[in-house]
Amino acid sequence: MSRNTYSNPRIFIREKEIPEYSNITFKKAGKNRIDTLTLKINDPEYQDAHLFNEKIKFYLNEGGTEATPTFVGYIREISPTDKDITITAYDPRIFLSGKEARPVAMTDKKNYDGYSVVQFLSEIISETLNATQTVIDLKSLSDTDPVVSMTGFRTKKGTAPYDIFLQVLEQAMDDADPEEPLDYVVDMEGDSLVLKKNKSLGDTQVFNLSYMDGIMSSSYNQRIPHTSCIATGSGGGWGEFVYGNSPMGQMGSSITAKNEAENAELYNLARIDTMKNFKASKEIRVNISRGYDIGIGSLVYLNVPDKNMRGNHRIVSKTIKVGGGSMTCSLGVGKVAPAIGDYLERKTLEMLV
Repeated sequence: MSRNTYSNPRIFIREKEIPEYSNITFKKAGKNRIDTLTLKINDPEYQDAHLFNEKIKFYLNEGGTEATPTFVGYIREISPTDKDITITAYDPRIFLSGKEARPVAMTDKKNYDGYSVVQFLSEIISETLNATQTVIDLKSLSDTDPVVSMTGFRTKKGTAPYDIFLQVLEQAMDDADPEEPLDYVVDMEGDSLVLKKNKSLGDTQVFNLSYMDGIMSSSYNQRIPHTSCIATGSGGGWGEFVYGNSPMGQMGSSITAKNEAENAELYNLARIDTMKNFKASKEIRVNISRGYDIGIGSLVYLNVPDKNMRGNHRIVSKTIKVGGGSMTCSLGVGKVAPAIGDYLERKTLEMLV
């Protein structure tokens, strides 16, 4: 898509516009991972500008001027050459995650018992990142329903707070429809941290795309869906769930629950694991010409002839590229990441038939 037709992408460092860029790549990888932006500037002298840790903003400006940036982040990597400089920035969650973060230890004497998982992260952000200025805006951050408690959560060593948050958040699940358990998505909208429950694939409020309107090209991979799971507990409990028949072949998983002991609870965890992965058997990639601002977790209806792709899907990743007078946007849809991580130790078992 021509940049001049629908959009006017702009990038700012220290509130100063950088017109000398040659290309921009912005990625939302999904799975609650940190957003990244890579920028190449055709001026090697920028390496002397002391850019490390500086704030960067990317405005897509699709269809007009935008008040909220598509991306707000901080420069963490700089790679200069004699002709240009490449900069990599990450959204503010980088300061709460992995080796970049100040670790948190939870013991029987020092813990966050009585806090919800959202209250825990909010307090960490308020007392550290936001102590002197707002790095992550918390005004749009709401709790899960039902609330997930931090009570009883302990760590064996210091752990990054965002990693703890994601561990505990995996317990947040809307299981009203046994065939479609809905978990939560963490996302950044500008500098605002948001928590959104995934919508049901049967929802009628969707963004429509077709080859006549919005889709430039598409591709997909079909995988054998998970149809069974065995869950075991630390105390010797056991639960198994098998969903229907397996006309495409069988694939299952085994999970070990750290905090669940009763067989009924383990059966329920096995069912949730099976149904989440059964719905996530397609990996679809769609290159689009409009709707670049659509968010992770949003629903799209693919109005295409191929029945394997036609229908409602969730947006699970997004990549926007700007350069050479054009702009492209690629959406990853259909394959939803499992919400069972460190809370459940997973081992996938492929069963050939």
